[in-house]
Amino acid sequence: MSEETQALQEITKLAPMTLMGVKHQVNLIQQIMREEMKDGEHYGVIPGCPKPSLWKPGAEKLCLTFRMAPRLKVQRLDLPNGHREITVTTELHHINSEQFLGEGVGSCSTMESKYRYRDEKRKCPKCGKEAIIKGKAEYGGGWVCFTKKDGCGAKFADSDKAITDQKGGKTENPDIADVYNTVLKIAKKRSLVDAVLTVTAASDIFTQDLEDLPEEMLPAAAKVKPADKPSGADKTINEDQQKLLFARITASGIDKEEVKLYIKTTFGKDHSKDLTMTELAQVIKWLEQEPVS
Repeated sequence: MSEETQALQEITKLAPMTLMGVKHQVNLIQQIMREEMKDGEHYGVIPGCPKPSLWKPGAEKLCLTFRMAPRLKVQRLDLPNGHREITVTTELHHINSEQFLGEGVGSCSTMESKYRYRDEKRKCPKCGKEAIIKGKAEYGGGWVCFTKKDGCGAKFADSDKAITDQKGGKTENPDIADVYNTVLKIAKKRSLVDAVLTVTAASDIFTQDLEDLPEEMLPAAAKVKPADKPSGADKTINEDQQKLLFARITASGIDKEEVKLYIKTTFGKDHSKDLTMTELAQVIKWLEQEPVS
């Protein structure tokens, strides 16, 4: 009897799994990970964490392996000011026998900072580009519409109200309904990964997708230190960095059009190839939010 057959029979029995059955199941998951999964597409390694994080495509691959069909229950809670919280319960059933195997729960809310807020940048009164930076003191200070950010090069005094009266920084998202579908997809992703890890007992192989956790909850080694920041942060990303972004988009489960909308509304750019390194890091932080332990 093959390891796959043994594992499938053991997981659907009501009686406790045998020691050999447990070993077969663990071996099968590890084999699938080695031969059928790709780092950066089905799972990813977070610095400072000893185990890889399972992503949605990887969870779907394990569902296929163990012949598990997800059934979703979606709950919506409407919050003040148009905000919304989605909770998804994913039940896993064996495809052939329809036996219930277990479930997972995931939630997502528009109140999470990456959806609730927008990084509003000051706009140049002359060209309208979000390219205003503080001028260096040795060059006279004031404000400059930075040409390296596609600005027009115009200069403004420190006290110019056309600049200082603009809020800038983190502001409430005025179009919160634009992220309703994204929040639903993220809740579904979190719930599916939670269910798969629970039913297959794969948490000893994979861990929670730490990129979805708040920074203060990350292991120390996973936090970005000033020395880790790339030089030339204002340079446009190269082809390899674009490929990295595309891999992160695939792993996140977020629709490409929604990512495009985020880039447009946040940075005023129509194409991801025009992102700077700093902006790329912000997009990835927005995209990747989680695995389940």
